[in-house]
Amino acid sequence: MQTKFHVTVIGLKKIYDMPDTWCDDDYRSLMTQLEVEDIDEMAAGELLDYLFMALQDIEIEEAADLVLAHKLQKSVSAGVRQNIVQDFLLGQRPWEEASDITLHARLFAVAVLLNKAFPKTFGRPDMILLSLQLQAQNADSKQLLLEPPEAAFVARLLADGMDENSILERLFDEQIAAKSFPEAEGIIWQADFSDQAADGSSALLTVYSSAHWLGSMGDVEEYDSRAYNDREEDDDDDDD
Repeated sequence: MQTKFHVTVIGLKKIYDMPDTWCDDDYRSLMTQLEVEDIDEMAAGELLDYLFMALQDIEIEEAADLVLAHKLQKSVSAGVRQNIVQDFLLGQRPWEEASDITLHARLFAVAVLLNKAFPKTFGRPDMILLSLQLQAQNADSKQLLLEPPEAAFVARLLADGMDENSILERLFDEQIAAKSFPEAEGIIWQADFSDQAADGSSALLTVYSSAHWLGSMGDVEEYDSRAYNDREEDDDDDDD
């Protein structure tokens, strides 16, 4: 498959939350652990307020660890969670700095909830929303714009717009050029197509991630890309 896209940067802005990171079931689960009564009788619009009150009734570090444990599940040990809590309390940015990038999106979600529950203790986290207009230049490219965007495709697309000194290029240049880009899932927190042309000739791509990964796109206006989805190891590369 040979792809080619013309990419125009529509907008890049700082935002303070990401869609679909928390749901009512999350709130109910946390309140169950906090032994809140009559959860089933609460209206959906009241859940978050009751959760905040319950969290504020316990020690801040305990509350932060509870939220972390819920969001990270078995991904890290209790000791690592405690280190992350201290990072939050010290005003650091673990959603950008944690060595395991697969945790970043969930750590950002935790930071958002903790800031809302304890705004005087936990700083307001920020991230980037990037909007790109994609124009497909051939049939293979059109096919990709008719499918949900894969993280590997989006990461390669962004890398094509960045210079070689960007952190994405410096850390992942080999994976960007390879058939498989497994770390892309940790880089691209969320990506969606909208305004897709019926024939796949164009689409608007919105990308959510941290400034750590997307900051290099701040001065980019337009560029061409040959981004592609991950390929099976036995796939043969086509010639131009």
